[in-house]
Amino acid sequence: CLEAHFGGAALARDAEDAAREGRSVALAARLEAAGALTAADVSAAAAAGDATALDLIRAGGDRVGQVVAGLVSFFNPGMVVIGGGVTGLGHTLLASVRTQVYRRSLPLATRNLPIVLGELGSTAGVTGAARLISDHLFSPA
Repeated sequence: CLEAHFGGAALARDAEDAAREGRSVALAARLEAAGALTAADVSAAAAAGDATALDLIRAGGDRVGQVVAGLVSFFNPGMVVIGGGVTGLGHTLLASVRTQVYRRSLPLATRNLPIVLGELGSTAGVTGAARLISDHLFSPA
């Protein structure tokens, strides 16, 4: 499951490991202050230039991109939207995903393929579910 490898909880877990191992002073300071780390902490550390936080985001983006590349080659979508809470990781994540998709997918499938971050953030799933329900309830059939 991709969520287990790179969701908010997985990113926080990896960040806590990095902080405890002494690979990131910024993450260690945040861990000491709060007692736990979140994906938002990793994003803030990356925005402040922390190399370990940036590496964690890039590694996760690579994993997501590898999976998306397979889906793009199979389904040939018109657009890929990366959604959920990880969209707060911004363009560092997006660049890693794009790199893997464009490198691993068929050129014909990616020639005009936009890969973008969703605008709904962590509310995307709930918003989509509500939309499906309303469409079903108010459909003419």
